[in-house]
Amino acid sequence: MTMRELLAQVDTAWILVCVTALLVVLAAWKRRRKAPVGGVPFMSQSLTEVSSGLDTPSIEKAIREAEAKGQANKLPSLCYVLAQRMIETGETAKALVLLQRSIRDAATANQGEVHARARVVLGDLAHKDGDLTTACEHWQIARALFVELKQHGDHESVEARMLRNGCPTDWVLTDF
Repeated sequence: MTMRELLAQVDTAWILVCVTALLVVLAAWKRRRKAPVGGVPFMSQSLTEVSSGLDTPSIEKAIREAEAKGQANKLPSLCYVLAQRMIETGETAKALVLLQRSIRDAATANQGEVHARARVVLGDLAHKDGDLTTACEHWQIARALFVELKQHGDHESVEARMLRNGCPTDWVLTDF
């Protein structure tokens, strides 16, 4: 039996149902592959909410309380804000440790915005210390995170920073 004869015997409506079902399954599979791991929101609270009206001792206390209560989702933002305060007061070494912790905790809690912002600051600090390679690496990671978060303005800002500071062009124009 030829393909033409076989198709003539199969009801056209049945073919349309099968093709439609196949397209629906493929679309669902494609969407699932792009979904963020765990479906957890990127930020449990905005960075401005965390820092508004809090002094350094209050932020340190909030970190201790979050650790004691097992509220790991609060730590990335708190560590990031405290690191910013440390930079303002010239305590760069402490800020570096807090930013690295913020990145680790943000990656675990799937908080891409905090992760990206901490990377930008780490890149700026590395650049200030004359380490362009490390700066470009941090900025590249932040740039990619802002793309994932669909934060186009932040993405463009980091990309401009990379170009302005002489990061390798292929790092700026491609994602490795």
